[in-house]
Amino acid sequence: MSAPTLSRPSVPGTAQPSRRTHHPLFAEVRSGPARWIALATFLTLALPLAAKAAYWQGSWGLAQLQLHTAAVLLGGPLAAAAGCWQGGRERRSRTAELRVCGARGPLAQFLVAAAPVVLGVLAGYVLAAVGTLAATWPYASSGRPHASPPAADAVFLSAVALGGMVVGRLVRWRLAALALAGCAYVALALPTDQKAALRFLSPATTHGGGDALPVWWQPLAMAAWTGGLAAAAVLAYAARRHWYAALPALAIAAAAAVPLMRTGEDMWHPNPAGKAQVCNDSSPRVCVNALNRDLLPEVSRALSGITSRLDGVANVPARFEDLHRAPRSGEAELPTLYLGQSVVRGELAEPEQFAWEAAAALTSRDCDTFPTQRTDDAVRDWLVSNGLSERRRQTTEENAREWGNATANADAKANARALSHLTTMRDDQRRAWLGRYFATAGRCDVSGVPAL
Repeated sequence: MSAPTLSRPSVPGTAQPSRRTHHPLFAEVRSGPARWIALATFLTLALPLAAKAAYWQGSWGLAQLQLHTAAVLLGGPLAAAAGCWQGGRERRSRTAELRVCGARGPLAQFLVAAAPVVLGVLAGYVLAAVGTLAATWPYASSGRPHASPPAADAVFLSAVALGGMVVGRLVRWRLAALALAGCAYVALALPTDQKAALRFLSPATTHGGGDALPVWWQPLAMAAWTGGLAAAAVLAYAARRHWYAALPALAIAAAAAVPLMRTGEDMWHPNPAGKAQVCNDSSPRVCVNALNRDLLPEVSRALSGITSRLDGVANVPARFEDLHRAPRSGEAELPTLYLGQSVVRGELAEPEQFAWEAAAALTSRDCDTFPTQRTDDAVRDWLVSNGLSERRRQTTEENAREWGNATANADAKANARALSHLTTMRDDQRRAWLGRYFATAGRCDVSGVPAL
C-alpha cells in the first residue's frame, strides 16, 4: 500500500500564479551588457558620421561608403573589444566552468554566452545605418541604397565579436580587450595603403569612392571570408580535441578569399547613372550629372545671368556640363559639385562663387603669357555681374591705392575702363564683338582677339 500524498489545500477565491520561464538569453539581453554595447556601438558610429554629414548627405553612394568605413574601422575594433571583454568576464567569474555541467554542448554554450555581445553590436549598427539612410533620403537626387553591403558589414561585425570572445576566453590579461581593439584597427586599416593583392581581403578596402558600385558577389564573398574565419575560430575553440571540425569553415573562407584577391579593383564598377547628363532648356543649356539631377534648378539659377547674356552670341559653347574629363568642342565645364563644399544638403553653398568660377573657366587661357588678360577679365566680370565680382574689383582697387603702387593702380583703372567699354556697347554691337572674342576662346594665339 502506497503512502498517501500530501497536497496544500487551495484557498477559495484565489488563483494560482502562473510562472513563465524565460530563456537564459532573455535575462542576458535584458539586464546584461547587451544594451550598453548597443549604445556604445551606436555612438561610436553615429557621432563621426554626424560630424561629416554635409559631405555625404545627398548621395546614396557616399552615405553608404561612409557608413561602411565607420562600421569597419570603428565598429570592428569596438566589437572585438566587447567580445574579448565578455569572454574575459566569463572566465574570471568561472561562468564557463558552471556551464560545463549543463545539458548543452560546448558550442551551444559558447553561442549563448556570445549572443548578447553580437546582438548588442548588431543593434547599434542597425540604428546607425537606419539613421544614416534616413538623413540621406531628403537630399539624394537619384539612385537607391543597396542592401548587400550593409548585410556584409553586419556579418563582419558579428564575426569580429565572436573572434574577440574566443580571445577573451583564452588570454588571461585584463588589458586584452584594449590591446585587441588596437591590433584590429591596425590590421584593418594598414592593408588599405598597400599595393599587394592581400589588401582586398580587408573589408576596409574600397575603390572608386561613392560613385562606384561593387559587383553583385563582392559582399557575399566578403561575408563568407570574414564569417568563415570567425566560424573556424569558434569551432576550433569549442571542439577542443576535435579541432578538425573547423576545417570546413576554414575552407569556405579560403574559397572566398581567392576571387577577392584575383579580381582586385575590378570588383567595383562606375555607377551607370553617372554617365548621363540632364539639361535645362536655356541657351546655352546647363547640364548636370544624372546623379545630381535635383541640383539642376539650383545650378540653372546660379548661371541664369551668364546664360541670358550669352543668348544669341555666336561661337559660344552649346552647353555647360558637369564633366569629369576635358571638355570637347561645344562644351564648357561647370565647376565641380563637391558635397560638403560647393553643395551642402541639396543647395549650392555659394551661388555667386559658382557663377564666377564658371565664367572664369569660360574665358581662361592655359598659356605661358597672358597678353589678353585685361580683355578676358572684362568679359568674365561682365558675364557674372554679381556682388562677388564687384567686391573683387573693389578690393583690387583699394589694395592698389593703399599700397601706393602706381602700376597696380593704373592696371585697376585700365581694367575698369575695359569693363565700362564692354558694358556701354549697344546690344547688337556687343553680341558681334563677343562672337569674335569667343571664336578665339581658350587659344594661346591671340592675334584674333578683338580689342576692347
